[in-house]
Amino acid sequence: MKAIDTIKTLKLMKRCLPILAMMLLLAACDQVIFTESQPPKVKPLSEIPAVLQGIFLDQDGDSLYVHEQSFSYYSDEYSSFQDVYLSDSAVLKEYKGHFFYSTPIMLETEKYWLCYLLHSNENGFDLYTMDPEDVVKLAKLQEITSKIGDIEEGDNAYYLFEPKKKDYKKIISDTIFTKMISFTRISSREE
Repeated sequence: MKAIDTIKTLKLMKRCLPILAMMLLLAACDQVIFTESQPPKVKPLSEIPAVLQGIFLDQDGDSLYVHEQSFSYYSDEYSSFQDVYLSDSAVLKEYKGHFFYSTPIMLETEKYWLCYLLHSNENGFDLYTMDPEDVVKLAKLQEITSKIGDIEEGDNAYYLFEPKKKDYKKIISDTIFTKMISFTRISSREE
């Protein structure tokens, strides 16, 4: 019986390690964070839409494989994220024709969320983030929704916001997100 429990634990750890690695990587620099997955009060998707599925290459030639419920990203610059499934720790939402990917980080024993915008185009999609180093965009975000706090942890600064669902139309139109990575589709679906 203990061998079966050990196997189950190892399988669970195998699924959790990529998410933990991703959270550590994303927490390694200044970030804009939120109190919940974004946009608020929008129901998470249970499947990744077909427009985001397939095999992609980024501008550095690194590979991204996107399936119905998971993705794997193999990159030299970022840690490898293998078999990241949509879950409570990898939330994908669609709002007004835009896709938002949120993932949690733990700071001061509290859970907060990082948010990324996925903008599909005819060749694939672009991944955008909120860059706290861009003071103009950070000021625009503060005009739309008030900052509710700053969190310092080690050498890193986190800027905590709590926008309402209605704020996202303005957040999107003001282009507060900054392009981080472009992905070009090389195959619609993995064969």
